[in-house]
Amino acid sequence: MKLLKVFILIFLFFISANIGLGQTDFYLFAKGNFMGATGSEQDYKEGENDFPLASSFNTLGFGMGLTTSIHPVFFGIEAHYNLGGTTILTDTSDNDTVKINTYEYVSGFFLFGIHLYRSHKFCLFVNTGTGMCYAVNAEMDRYVSEYGYETEIEPPEKKFPFTVFGGIGLKIYFTPALGIIMNSRYQYMDQDQPQSSFCITAGMVYTF
Repeated sequence: MKLLKVFILIFLFFISANIGLGQTDFYLFAKGNFMGATGSEQDYKEGENDFPLASSFNTLGFGMGLTTSIHPVFFGIEAHYNLGGTTILTDTSDNDTVKINTYEYVSGFFLFGIHLYRSHKFCLFVNTGTGMCYAVNAEMDRYVSEYGYETEIEPPEKKFPFTVFGGIGLKIYFTPALGIIMNSRYQYMDQDQPQSSFCITAGMVYTF
C-alpha cells in the first residue's frame, strides 16, 4: 500500500507539472499477461528449491496511465494491477508436479516513447518503460503434489523486483479528445527466477 500511495502522489504531481507542456493523454485499460515458463534443471536444490521449473500461464489485469507529448516524443507514468493465475511446478529429480496459485501484484512504470505516425484519426507509436513490481499478500502456502506430497511454496525473496518493457501501440480517435488505445509489449521482471511475458493492453484514451 505504501508503494501505491507514493505512486498516487507522483501521479498528482505529474498532472500539475504537465499543464502547458503539450498534448496530454489520460487512459484506462484492461490487459492480458502471457507469462513465460521459468527455471531450469540447474536451479534444483533439494530441500530449498524442489520444484525449479514453472510452466507458462496467463493472467488478466487493468491499469491507468498519463503521458505528455512534445511531438514526436512523449513521456509519462503508468500504474498496473495484475490478477493471479495458476502455474504448474515440476520437480526435476522425479518429475513430480504441483499446481499453485500465483500472486496478484501491482506495478508502476516511468515510460518514454516516440510517435512514428500521427494524424487526426490515428497515432502509431513505440514505447519503453522501467519500474518496479510488488506482490500483493505474498505469503507461504501449502499444496499437495501429484504424487501426494505436501509441499510449502514460499513467495519470491525480492519484494520490489525491477521490471522493464518495450513495445508498439496504436491510438484511434473517434473525436479530437476521445479514442481507444492498444499496446503490445514484451516485459522482463528481475525476480528470484527472472520472468518474461508478452502483454496486450486495450482501453480508452482522453486527450487534452
